[in-house]
Amino acid sequence: MRLWLISLTLLFLSGLAAAQEATPAPVFSGKTQVYEDTTTGFRLEVPVEFQLTGRGANTTWEGPKVEDFATSLFVNVTPMPGVHPQAIYDGVVRSKKNDKSASDVRQIKMPGKLKGKPIFAFRFMESPKMPGSNDDKGPQDHHRWFLYVYGNDSSYELCMAGSYKALGQGRELPEVYLKILKSFQLIPIKG
Repeated sequence: MRLWLISLTLLFLSGLAAAQEATPAPVFSGKTQVYEDTTTGFRLEVPVEFQLTGRGANTTWEGPKVEDFATSLFVNVTPMPGVHPQAIYDGVVRSKKNDKSASDVRQIKMPGKLKGKPIFAFRFMESPKMPGSNDDKGPQDHHRWFLYVYGNDSSYELCMAGSYKALGQGRELPEVYLKILKSFQLIPIKG
């Protein structure tokens, strides 16, 4: 009887160990750091697992591997002095809504004003189809989410990338990227 109980316990523990191996450990700790650039006029919270690799008009971060695929984050800033932010927004959002490589185009409400003008923003995801094809993306294909923001006499493009399995179908990376997206804000540019 005792040998049977020990065998049953070992069988249970081996099944538990196999189940734990099947569920990958989280990559992200939940800790973030604030990145602020008063030269280009933006602020966001970035997970501590991302390493800053470039600053300025093209600010970039390299992230950890998720689902065996590199992750990344960048913010491109293009000055557009004298152009009203709504004029840029209206044209680009209309274009993205008609673009087959973009999906889930949504307006984002950004609070406040800068230089007396409102801030306009929208987000979208890359299509789950391969570029130029009707074929679905595979798990290891590249996939991106975008946030476009117009204000501060500038255009801001936030891009978050990973594999389709991690970003398009996963749980952890979309949650992390949504937190980054929600933390993005424009701040006054100081010369």
